[in-house]
Amino acid sequence: MNTLQKFMMALMGWGLALLKLLIAIALFAIAKVTLRTNPDLAIAVLGTAVVIFLLWYFAPQIKQFFK
Repeated sequence: MNTLQKFMMALMGWGLALLKLLIAIALFAIAKVTLRTNPDLAIAVLGTAVVIFLLWYFAPQIKQFFK
């Protein structure tokens, strides 16, 4: 691999990490707003958001584990 390809792969890795972080922050913001408006629903929203985020974040490791 030449240096441009290595740089692009590193940049894409950082971009994906930032995207995951932004999505996590957005999910927590939605849960916070829901907590203020409807506390009963907020627990379900936050729990679902956490499970979906963890599955998405660890999907490559889970996929490799089942191979």
